[in-house]
Amino acid sequence: MLTWNSTIYGIEEIKTRYLGIGASIEEVEQATFMVDTEGKKQGEGFVYTPDKMKSKENITFEVSLEGKNKTVFLKLVETDANGRFITEHTTPMILLTSEWKKYKLSAKTSEKTAQVDVFVLTEEEEPTQFKFRDVQVK
Repeated sequence: MLTWNSTIYGIEEIKTRYLGIGASIEEVEQATFMVDTEGKKQGEGFVYTPDKMKSKENITFEVSLEGKNKTVFLKLVETDANGRFITEHTTPMILLTSEWKKYKLSAKTSEKTAQVDVFVLTEEEEPTQFKFRDVQVK
């Protein structure tokens, strides 16, 4: 008689809420992430989509960033209930330093806005590495 002793192992799937755009994202410390861009084009980095969104409200995208003499910008894109583009908001270019600093982008959303996506993107076509933490959309 053959007996099979099976132990069920729980597999925890770790899902990040952040999606790389021409970049890989790795959690390097608890709730601190490293972004490595490929450098193939401008606008590489990451995107985050908050779960809930109310239209006709003032919202603020906040994130803490750290990097070494790399330039990025924050971007907020509004779409309607059908996923159609409404408008976008961006910051001026941000020169990152080796010290953590909090950055903000505020906008009043359209009454048709059903979803916002927030981005941190590179300015130049070159491999870029930076860290982020404390992402919030209020």
